[in-house]
Amino acid sequence: MRKKKKMIIILATIFSMFIVYNLFWYAWMNVKYSNYTGELNEFIPNRSYVLSQNAYLYNVKFPDYLSLVGNLAVSTEDNKYALIIWPSFIGDNKYGVQITDENKQTYSIIINRDLSVIDEAHKNLIEQNKEQIETLFIKAKDMWGEI
Repeated sequence: MRKKKKMIIILATIFSMFIVYNLFWYAWMNVKYSNYTGELNEFIPNRSYVLSQNAYLYNVKFPDYLSLVGNLAVSTEDNKYALIIWPSFIGDNKYGVQITDENKQTYSIIINRDLSVIDEAHKNLIEQNKEQIETLFIKAKDMWGEI
C-alpha cells in the first residue's frame, strides 16, 4: 500500500510541475511576444504576424509549444537582406542576418548588436553590407522599440 501511495504522490507532483510549466510558458509567451504584434497582421492564428510597409517586411513568430524561442524579423521586400532577432528570456537578445549575394547565395550569420561577427569567416561580408544591416536595425527599432 505504501508503494502505491508513494507512486501516486510522485505522479501527482510531476503532473503538477508540468501544469505549472505550461501556465508559466503560456503567460510568458503572451506577455513577451504580444507586445511586438501591435501593428502587424495575423498570418497564422496566435503564432505568426506580418506587415509589409515601405519596402520592408516585418514578422513576429511566437515560440512553439513549450519553447521559449520565437523571433522577430525585418527584411527588404526583395529578400536580399534580413535581420532576425531572438528575444531572450534571460540576458541579451541574439541577432542574425541573412544576406543574399548577386549569385543568389544566401549567407546566414550570427552577429552581435554592434555588428561584430561570431564567426570571423564572415567579417568581410558584414563590413561590405554594414549600411544595409544598420538600416534593418533602425527599422526594427522603429517597429518594436529598443531591441
